[in-house]
Formats: sequence, structure tokens, C-alpha cells
Amino acid sequence: MLQTFKVCFRCLSHAWIAVELLSQEQQLSFIASYTPYNSFLELIDALLVFLKRSDRTVVRWNTEPIEYEFQFYNHGQQAILDILKLRDCWTNRLANELVLRINSSHLSIVLPFWRALRHLQTDSNFEQQWGRAFPQREMKLLGECIQFYKTNPLSIM
Repeated sequence: MLQTFKVCFRCLSHAWIAVELLSQEQQLSFIASYTPYNSFLELIDALLVFLKRSDRTVVRWNTEPIEYEFQFYNHGQQAILDILKLRDCWTNRLANELVLRINSSHLSIVLPFWRALRHLQTDSNFEQQWGRAFPQREMKLLGECIQFYKTNPLSIM
């Protein structure tokens, strides 16, 4: 089932950012920290792997003390994004909770992230507010990969 899916990164300030994901039936928002993970770099790398239909890939976001894990993977011809809330990631992985699942096409999952990242990329204060440089090189690669995928939708890169 294809779902309308939107991603927004808002209110970047003092190494914190609001992460919002919305589908027709689900929504999730949390405030993420810039540390200890380089979440934006992890996200772009994960989207590249996901578009290439490779292995399952994971992006980690820290909200202190809870963490979120974005898991991108393929199930047959279906592209899936699962978001897990890690309540106690060090001692009890069974306490984890699936808080959002998107089943759609690869581009329907990747493009909302790409749009939200492009918006962040234009923020001249990104590095100062986030505490890390925006991953420009990886973002360029993601744009090229999306263009290739749009013109060759059945190809595996």
C-alpha cells in the first residue's frame, strides 16, 4: 500500500533539532541531539544504500535518554522504513517499540527525506547550530543517485 509520507527537520538550535515524520495514518516527532551520533551523515548514507537495494541499514538518533532507530530495508519488491523507539538500548532490546512503519516505493520513502535535507542544506547557520558540518559530498551523491533511479527505476545501482 502506497502512503503519502512527509519529513521535516525544524527548529535547529543549540545542537538540537525537531524531527517530524508524517504519513496518512501515523505521525512521530521528537527532539534529537547532535551527539553521540552523526545522524544526518548516517541518514544520507542509509538512503544511498537503501536506493541501491542493498542490505538493511540503520540510522540512530539520540534524544537523551531515549534513542530512535530508523531501519531501511527491502522485503521482496516492497521498500520499508521501520522506526523503533529504544527505551533501554543497553540492557533490554525487548523493550524496544515499533512506533512507525512506512511501506511504499523506494522513491516515496527517500524523496521526503531528501527534500527535508535540502531545506537544511540551505541553512547558513547549520554548522554553528548543529555542531557538525552538513554532509555536502554525501548529499550530492544522494541527489545523483535519485536522478539515476528516476530515469532507471528498475535498475539496481
